[in-house]
Amino acid sequence: MKNYDLSASCNTVEKNTSFIGNFNSESDFRIDGSFEGNIETKGKVVIGKNGNIDGTIVCTSADIEGKFKGTIHVDDLLSIRSSGEVHGDIVMSKLIVESGAIFNAKSSMKNDTSSSAPLKKITNFNNPREKTA
Repeated sequence: MKNYDLSASCNTVEKNTSFIGNFNSESDFRIDGSFEGNIETKGKVVIGKNGNIDGTIVCTSADIEGKFKGTIHVDDLLSIRSSGEVHGDIVMSKLIVESGAIFNAKSSMKNDTSSSAPLKKITNFNNPREKTA
């Protein structure tokens, strides 16, 4: 009998595979094929270079190298790679968009109220600053 490490499990839609429906999971999800529907996971969602999602995603973090169209809610970091393409509505805590990526989305950043670090407020934008050539 084999022992499997469930903490390292990843659900995958392989290249040249299409899937239509709803998906709920506690683990990561990788799409290298085509997915239409809803994904809800406590893990990370990765859309590979050949991946295409049309639907809704709710996840902890996401890494997009392929195409996404729809609504995505990311609790932590959303990373859109240079080959990535995003169209839709986005809610995230942190965002990285690499040069060359297509980002056509209405986006909003949610506040991280669980952070123990105090917020620094900028009160004066008119302070003179040293200029360098």
